[in-house]
Amino acid sequence: MIDKNEIDAKSEELGVHPSNVQRDYVFGWLLSGIHNASGDLKSKLILKGGNAFRKAYFEHARFSNDLDFSAQSEVDPTSLVSEINKVCEYVSDKTGIKFVLDENKVELKRGADEDNKTYEARVYFKGFYGEERYHIKVKMDVKEFDRIFLPIQTRNIVHSYSDAAECTGQISCHKLEELLASKLNALLHRYHSPDLYDFIFSVFFQKALNINRLEVVSTFLKKTIYEPNPTVAKNLLLELPFQTFRAIWNEFLVCPRQSLITFEDAEVQFKSIIPQLFGLLQPAHAFAGGGYGGGRTLDYFSASHRNTIMEAGRIRKMVRLVYDGLERMVEPYSLNYKIRKDGVGREYFYGYDRSGGRSGVMSIKSYTEDKIQSVEITDETFEPRYPIELSRAGESFGQTYFAKPFSSTPRISTPRVQRTRRTTTRVRSSFGTTYTIQCGVCNKRFKRSSYDTKLNKHKDRFGNQCYGSIGYMV
Repeated sequence: MIDKNEIDAKSEELGVHPSNVQRDYVFGWLLSGIHNASGDLKSKLILKGGNAFRKAYFEHARFSNDLDFSAQSEVDPTSLVSEINKVCEYVSDKTGIKFVLDENKVELKRGADEDNKTYEARVYFKGFYGEERYHIKVKMDVKEFDRIFLPIQTRNIVHSYSDAAECTGQISCHKLEELLASKLNALLHRYHSPDLYDFIFSVFFQKALNINRLEVVSTFLKKTIYEPNPTVAKNLLLELPFQTFRAIWNEFLVCPRQSLITFEDAEVQFKSIIPQLFGLLQPAHAFAGGGYGGGRTLDYFSASHRNTIMEAGRIRKMVRLVYDGLERMVEPYSLNYKIRKDGVGREYFYGYDRSGGRSGVMSIKSYTEDKIQSVEITDETFEPRYPIELSRAGESFGQTYFAKPFSSTPRISTPRVQRTRRTTTRVRSSFGTTYTIQCGVCNKRFKRSSYDTKLNKHKDRFGNQCYGSIGYMV
């Protein structure tokens, strides 16, 4: 196990709180344990979400508060907690990290949509600073029967610490293009600034990244109901309430200093990239099949209704919904796509009806756009009965990712892209000038006899295929 001096040094280097570093370190070892100590989890769990970017693709991606996994089969919670404890024991033997196994637990997330089953594992370990009563929690979410559209990838674990040689293993994860498609989809269903950040971070320097942009947008359409009508999806993305994202930009973002992006840059890049992505589609394969289908005029929520519902969830306010001619007071929880028995995909709003509706029964209900006459936010707040997925997946609005900083002032309050002025060097040898070209993604350096910043296929220092295709001279 690395000591607190390395934790402090890494915290200072990256400009983040030490608790973020501790969790990130433990995440790397948990993934290594899944690979080396649990054949069952290794074969079933496919990494996705924020930590898929950070632990499988980009060393300098943002910090995430949990490990998100897909499972393509049914999840047995008893077996899951048993295997996780086995992983913790392996990691403890290798590193000395003290896990509190008696507190580890797996529970079914009780969401508004009963058909959407995700299990949450809570794993506790003792901090690296010798405080016996200070237990740090990490979460592992596993969604069963999760639909995956692109080939599953195998990547080496990205672990940027001094014991990287010991923290090894290959993990199954979503393809980068599918991760980006999922982020676009999430932007239509929740206010969560890391979704926008992750998308922009990965394509911010898109000309330097070997990303299949057509695959990103086509996979996004398959994950939604907009495959027959991509223009609808494009317009909904461009009509996102960016003023709201501006207000919450720093709320959940924990980024290495060198990866900070201002909201202004993110907004400009997003509004530029979306038309480019959808411009890649040809009419012939705008509806290639294999997705949710549907896409008729009233199968999805308009930007106005969608943004009102998501904003109400974000601020925990009831909505006054006139639905099928009847006024209702509704607690807003989630927006989801579903396929009906007739094969048509539709979008549903899930909310708890306090008025009872026509049945007179107060309960969670689903609503569709075609029967909504009006929806407005009220001044009445509510205490959530379910996770409010409209603000953060599986968690209620306002919770922080990690432990609070030691002071009330954030170490870095306004993220900005750091532009480092580099000195250009050319080395002359008896055979002529030698240029040093550095990959902007993995920082690997290459010697060239001519000034050419295009990069051949190469691997990063963790042995993964790097997505960098253009470098810069140093």
